[in-house]
Amino acid sequence: MAKTALPASAPGARLAEPPPTGPDDRPHGPRRIAEPGQAELCVLLTPRETGGHEGALLGWLADAVRLHGLQLRIAATTPALEDACAAAGLGDAQWPGLPRADHRAGVLQVLRCWPADRPLLLAPGVLHAQAWLLAAAVALGHEVWVYVPMAYSARHMGYRHAALRDSLLAPWLRHVRLWITVDGQQCRWLHRHWGLPAPVQVLPNLPRLAPQPAPACRPATDHRLRVAWVGRFDLWQKGLDWLSGLLRADAHWQQHFRWHFQGRGPGEAALQGLASALGPQHALVHPHAPIHQALACNDVLLVPSRYEGMPLVALEATALGWPVVASRQAGLATLLPPSALFDFGDAHGLHKALTSMHTPAARAQAVAHAQDRLARQHTPQQYRPALASLVHHLRRGRHGNTPPRRQAGPC
Repeated sequence: MAKTALPASAPGARLAEPPPTGPDDRPHGPRRIAEPGQAELCVLLTPRETGGHEGALLGWLADAVRLHGLQLRIAATTPALEDACAAAGLGDAQWPGLPRADHRAGVLQVLRCWPADRPLLLAPGVLHAQAWLLAAAVALGHEVWVYVPMAYSARHMGYRHAALRDSLLAPWLRHVRLWITVDGQQCRWLHRHWGLPAPVQVLPNLPRLAPQPAPACRPATDHRLRVAWVGRFDLWQKGLDWLSGLLRADAHWQQHFRWHFQGRGPGEAALQGLASALGPQHALVHPHAPIHQALACNDVLLVPSRYEGMPLVALEATALGWPVVASRQAGLATLLPPSALFDFGDAHGLHKALTSMHTPAARAQAVAHAQDRLARQHTPQQYRPALASLVHHLRRGRHGNTPPRRQAGPC
């Protein structure tokens, strides 16, 4: 299948530069941040593994530094996060001297030292992740901002003791001064389900790819459709526990499909066990690497998640010219053709969606559909005003103006 790649947009492959229209649109270039007192915003990063969420965050932070001269301090609490910051061009913005051997000691150092009157940005993948950190920041009097791609309730995500979890979390959420999320659906969760009074800034995800040509698809060695999964090995959220059960239980999934898992995370041992049970002729597990490597030897990207925000991996695959098959719960219904969607847990629906991609012509048609919507829904023309609004909100707050309590635009 001939692949049609859209233009890349990343800190390594930067967004196209429009003509400057005002002071905030002129590129300022990277700035070295010498003292915490000079920084306008501190970002506290705590995940053990980096993924699409952290990539999107570091991407827009780098754009804010470059385009708006944002004075930034990033507390990267693990070596992996430090490396990710450096790769995004934000190495000079990192908080120096954080203890590398003690993750929590580094977090506490930031909470003690960062000025309470300047925003502290937390970036959990879901609201319930490391809720103790939100509580500690609020208890210490910080002005807390939160960037979150998934604002779902514990019940929606299938957590145990969901009502108790949500009831314990909700009072702390009301202390957050600004929310940043990826689309209108998550904005509605924050305002309508949680009833939160703070404003919400929607900052859409963009595909952020290294500046290299789209990979060429290697020829298949048999009749089977080659299916790739790429990302963080989270068995529950990503639906990998369900998918693994299907592959183990019915040889039909091995006879008609080949499986390629690429990434890292807590579910790696389980996936290695699956690949060992099925054999390398049916399933392989590869370490974390650029998405190009997985796509080059596969026909389709699969996103079978129980829940998602706006998965960056699907945007990247679409930009590179690969078809995507996804659960409806993965948040991609506005991007993908209906034939590429199935309900999570519906094995027949998954089989039908994958089978619909069996011919090169069908895959090319699915790519054209998704690329057309990607070009309209996830563009720098939408992203740049949102980023400028976010920086303006930050600076307006620093000059003593009280921000509005609700978002001005629609959710």
